[in-house]
Amino acid sequence: MGSKFDENTKEALSRELREVRQRCVDTHNIIENSPLNQNVYNNNVGQSALNYVEGLRTQIQDSETGKIPVDENLIINQFIKEIKVKNQHMQMLCECTRATILDVQNEIQRLNNHTAIAEEALSKPRVNPGGVTPEQIDRTRDAFRNLKTELHGLIRSVFKDDSDIAFDIIGRLMQLKEDSNGYIEVEDENAIIIEMLKDLNIISVNPYNKLEVKFAY
Repeated sequence: MGSKFDENTKEALSRELREVRQRCVDTHNIIENSPLNQNVYNNNVGQSALNYVEGLRTQIQDSETGKIPVDENLIINQFIKEIKVKNQHMQMLCECTRATILDVQNEIQRLNNHTAIAEEALSKPRVNPGGVTPEQIDRTRDAFRNLKTELHGLIRSVFKDDSDIAFDIIGRLMQLKEDSNGYIEVEDENAIIIEMLKDLNIISVNPYNKLEVKFAY
């Protein structure tokens, strides 16, 4: 539709231009071929020219030039351009919205995973500390005493005269507080016993400080 209006406009303007050009040529020929009128002065020539131009302007306004179709293609092109810009903005908005929705979905999935882990932990049966009976406590004490007796016998048989030093080292390790690092320092008088305890895998050396040892557990 826009191409048709453009062609009509071009043809109408070309036709009017040819007519105006032909009128100018005709007027020039008339002036050139007309005999000189002695009664015509410069004022009359100027006024006559103005009158002719005014009449020509009126004739052009009244001609078919005013009926030239309006170029609607320009308006349509402008409208299409605005629609394309708005579509681009809408696409950008849609992309941002999709990204936001994806972030929300990921966050919901993460929370669902945490919820599932918490529900699984809550569904497991809890250990009731009140279920320990006095008989179990007595059996544990007896087992510990037997283990202690066997350990003392082992230390006495291995270290013989130096068993007291070995007991002192083990006692110091057992008396350490919970907030300590679990190590005691190696001293000159117990260095040999510590080496023997280390060979028996009872104690181990601090890998960052060879002068510190702790229980090997």
